[in-house]
Amino acid sequence: MIYEFRTYDLVTGKLDYVLEKFGEKIDGRNTVSNIGAFWYTEIGPLNQIIHVWPYENMEHRNSCRKEAVNKGLWPPNTGDCMVNMNTEFWIPVSFSPEMRERNIGPFFEMRIYTYPPGQIEKILPAWEEKIEERKKLSDLVGAYISEVGNVNKFMHIWAYKDLQQRTESRKKFSEIGWPPKSEAKPPIKMENKILLPSNFSPIK
Repeated sequence: MIYEFRTYDLVTGKLDYVLEKFGEKIDGRNTVSNIGAFWYTEIGPLNQIIHVWPYENMEHRNSCRKEAVNKGLWPPNTGDCMVNMNTEFWIPVSFSPEMRERNIGPFFEMRIYTYPPGQIEKILPAWEEKIEERKKLSDLVGAYISEVGNVNKFMHIWAYKDLQQRTESRKKFSEIGWPPKSEAKPPIKMENKILLPSNFSPIK
């Protein structure tokens, strides 16, 4: 399984329009392959949308996109609203849940850590050992390793009912030994975004 994360930077003031146009097209696009999630940024880099597409492999991805375009199902006509478009492919780690319809938000935190080469494999056993305790504080949407695009990145996405739950969860990290300790070198870059779901996102 691979996940395509498509991140679009929008012209200021165009978010509602873009959400409307994607919403009009999404049912048709889902007849080819189902979207995994659709979010927009609330805290962090603003005027961004992130849509996630699960595929069996790259062949499946390419055939789905070709079919959707040939049938006129996708993409929405929003090109004039885009400042930048980026796509990356991610592989789920062993403890990552399947991306499926769930009502676990509506606040989602996406954290992306860039490691020196060869270090991500060293953190995964420690994460796997501690992940069940961490999930008692808030739901894990998924955890992934970058495969195509900028490599050596580890992404994990967490759901919260509100930002207060996030604050209270983080206060308890020391009690459960989080983040897990390992022999890996520390990340050379750490990023996070707070996201909200569109009304047509399967994960809300």
